Formats: sequence, structure tokens, C-alpha cells
Amino acid sequence: MRLFPLFIFWCLWYLNFSGRTIFSPILPLIEDSLSLSHGATGGFFTSLSMGYGLSMLISGRFVSDWGYKRTVLLGSACTSLSLIGLQWAGGYEALHLFFFFLGLGLGTYIPAILPILTESYDPRQWGKAIGIHDSAASVSIFSMPILVALGLAYLSWRRLLLFLAFALLLSLVPFWRIATEPQKELPRGKSPFLDLLKKRQVWVISFLWIFAAASNIGIYTILPLFLIKEKGIDFHSANTLLGISRIGGIVAPVSIGFLVDRYGYQAMLRWSLLTAGLSTVGLSLASGLSQVTAALVFQATFAVSFFPVGLAAISKLTDLSERSMVTGIALSMGVAFGMGGAPFIIGVIADHFSFQAGILGLGILTLLSSLGVSLLEKK
Repeated sequence: MRLFPLFIFWCLWYLNFSGRTIFSPILPLIEDSLSLSHGATGGFFTSLSMGYGLSMLISGRFVSDWGYKRTVLLGSACTSLSLIGLQWAGGYEALHLFFFFLGLGLGTYIPAILPILTESYDPRQWGKAIGIHDSAASVSIFSMPILVALGLAYLSWRRLLLFLAFALLLSLVPFWRIATEPQKELPRGKSPFLDLLKKRQVWVISFLWIFAAASNIGIYTILPLFLIKEKGIDFHSANTLLGISRIGGIVAPVSIGFLVDRYGYQAMLRWSLLTAGLSTVGLSLASGLSQVTAALVFQATFAVSFFPVGLAAISKLTDLSERSMVTGIALSMGVAFGMGGAPFIIGVIADHFSFQAGILGLGILTLLSSLGVSLLEKK
């Protein structure tokens, strides 16, 4: 396996994913500066998710026409410009607008990079390559709270966004030089996108992605509020704890990438959803600092396991001409209802009951969603 191209892809995915994860540790600062409720603050991620889901759906359909490398380039540029624009967004409505445009830029990456990855490596190595690549998201989730806590000692939260924007722009130079453009494959049928919407496996994988996304980035988004507002942990300790607890999630995607090549995607999909659900239930029931810390570590480790398996499953179940479209459909559903809807719903539940109640409900639903894996075709 050629490691240098994978390293470049990894770095680019880390910076793209950090365009989302950087906001979780600064969310309490945004909430306090604008005197917002938990639900209103969680609503920023609804706007981001609307743009993200729309972008994934559109780019998944047209990325082969636009060009895979060009789509990554334009999407990353849009992400950087949105982060730069947030320097001057002061009002609630303006923040919503820039979060939406940020989502538009972020959503182009995965539908474009998955065909590049699968074209760059042998099918027998897809699980490992996708798992290693996807570990960048876990490293981002682990490192961003720590980097933000350190950075806020010297810079405002807006200047941290500016730093991330320029780093992302610089990373596009080696990507453009090293990435291989996949050969265009003509889709089957007169209306390939509509034909895909008639396939059961597309809807099943989309359904599973909703609960996986909600248990991962959806939970991660509201954790600082949960730890600070409900558990009474101070700001810096909460963000440091949040970052340290993500360290297990760095190993999980790489490990499961090797396991999916050995045991198949169905068994690993079911296992990943069961463990994500159980660990989310455990997080909601934890009391005391030691229990909360242990629950955070387990939840962070198991909640990320689904995504490399999900991408490997899409790659196995589809032809190259369908791969970006199915990825766009599944991930846009996960983003809209999991990443975007979950923080808002949990925030509203917290306003009326508690964060604990919302997290417990999500954990139970994720457990039940594992039953849907049996509906996927074997291939």
C-alpha cells in the first residue's frame, strides 16, 4: 500500500473535518456572548447540516461531471472562505448564514474523495485504506478541544477559525499534485439517480447513517454544554476532558478497517451500531467525574467505528458510477437528521428536561437501528 498519497488525503480530511469539530469546544463561548438558549445554540449546527446535506446530495450526483479533484478543490476553498467570513459575522442571523455556507463547502469532500481512494488502491485494501483515511476525523475530534483550549490563551475564537482556513488552503497544493483523477464511468440507465432511490440498500444504509452520525458528531457537538451546564465542570477542564476522551477513537477506525477486510461489512456494521448504542446509554447514566470520564472514552471509541465500515460497504455494494451518488444520499441523510437534527433535539429536551434524557433516548434508538443491518444485501 502506498502510504504517501494516503497521508496527503489524511491531512486534507483532518482539516476539512476540523471545520466542524472546532465549533464544539467554543460553543459555550458563542452561547454566552449572544445570550442564547441551548436549543438556539444547537440550531447553528442545523444550519451547517442543511448546507452540508444539500452539498453532499448535489455533489454526489454531479461530481463525476465536475471532476473529482476539482470538486475537492472548490469545496475546500468554499470552506476556507466561510471560516474567513465568520471573522465579521456578529449577529445571530449572520452566523446562521455562514454556518450554512460552511456546510456547503464541507459536504463536497467525501463524495469526491471516496472514488479517488478506491481508484488508488486495490479492492482487497479498501477497508484498510478507508479506515486509515477516516481516522483523521477521530484525530480531529480528539485534538480540536485541546488545541482550542491552548489557542484561546493567545487568540480569540474567531482568529482560531482564520488559522484553520489558511491551513486548509495550503493543504490543497500537495493534494492537487499527488491525487489521481478516476476514469469517468458511464452510469447505467436513463435516470441513474432516480434508479438508485428505488433500491432498498440505499435507504437502509442511509437509515443506519442517521443514528451513527447522531451518536458520533451529534453527541460530540453538545458534550461541552452537557459537561459544563449539567455536570458542573469548568470550561477548560471540560474541553480538555472532551479531547483526551477521544484518543480511543483514533485507533478504532484503523482497527476496524482491517477487520472489515477479514470479516465482512455486515458483521462489523452490526457490531459498530450495537457498541455505539450501548456506550451512549452508558454515558447518559454515568455519575461522578470518574464514571463520566470512563463513559466518554468508551463512547468516543465505539461511536466512530461505523463510518469506515459504512464507506467500505458502499464501495462494495456499488459500481464506480454509483459510488458518489450513494455516498451523497446516505451521508446527506446522516448529516441532516443525525449531525444536524440530534444536537437541536437534545438541546430542546435539555431545555425542558435534561441532556441526560436526550442522550439516553438516542442511545436506545441507536441500539435498535442495528436490526436494520440484516436488510442489506450480501455482496
